[in-house]
Amino acid sequence: MEEYTIKKVLNNNVVVAEKDKKQFILVGKAIGFNSRKGSKISEDKIESIFVKQTEEENNFNKILESVDNKIVGISEEIISFCENELKAKFTEAIHVSLPDHINFAINRIKQGIKIENPFLHELMALYPKEYSLAKKAIDMINKRLDVNLPETEIGFICMHINAALNNKEVSSALSYTKKIGEVMELISKLLKKDFDKNSIEYLRTVTHINFMLQRVIKKKTIKNYLLDSIKKEMYNEYDLAIKIALKIENLFSIKIPEDEIGYIALHIRRLSEI
Repeated sequence: MEEYTIKKVLNNNVVVAEKDKKQFILVGKAIGFNSRKGSKISEDKIESIFVKQTEEENNFNKILESVDNKIVGISEEIISFCENELKAKFTEAIHVSLPDHINFAINRIKQGIKIENPFLHELMALYPKEYSLAKKAIDMINKRLDVNLPETEIGFICMHINAALNNKEVSSALSYTKKIGEVMELISKLLKKDFDKNSIEYLRTVTHINFMLQRVIKKKTIKNYLLDSIKKEMYNEYDLAIKIALKIENLFSIKIPEDEIGYIALHIRRLSEI
């Protein structure tokens, strides 16, 4: 059975190790407990391995030098946990971006600086799996590091998880979510209503717009057999739906077909009745 040599202990469950002149981040229950530099770890105790590739190695080494070991360690545990839950391998960048963000967030809290996340509810609706994992991640961080990161941080961690899962920049997830938020603001303005962002109707509408966008982007739009009756019986809602579709087209550079505009009108009717 192959063995790894510990170079640095990050916490009880995470170590930096070496084998065949390559460096690894190893995650496993209690593999760092009572261990020290030079100790050996057999592969049967390892739950997750991150191989430090050349392109990310310099950045990761900077994180190891500038960020508290406990923060890097909990970040690696979160990454391992999320990969196992989602049955996916994340992109390497998260091994740098996540501990960097958590460190930044903790420093902000200590300095009494609050940064709001205005798209928390949109993120909850758009990325429910990632959001649920991010919520557990925040609980882990607060409990293990004895800090009190607020609920708004769930949204930021959610975006990091989504970006790593889909091989894109965190800014891309933020940009998409912001655009969805703009669409919802327009709906609120057109209906002259302030929505409860926790309501099932609000979250359902966000989810519908997201699914509609994915269908249009993938050219898999669905036939709306109620379209003619929607135009006749819900002409006010259909008129508003056209305005919303134009906003979506402008934001996402796509063309919304009439069938999908009809479905938007149905959601407008539902929202107008709450």
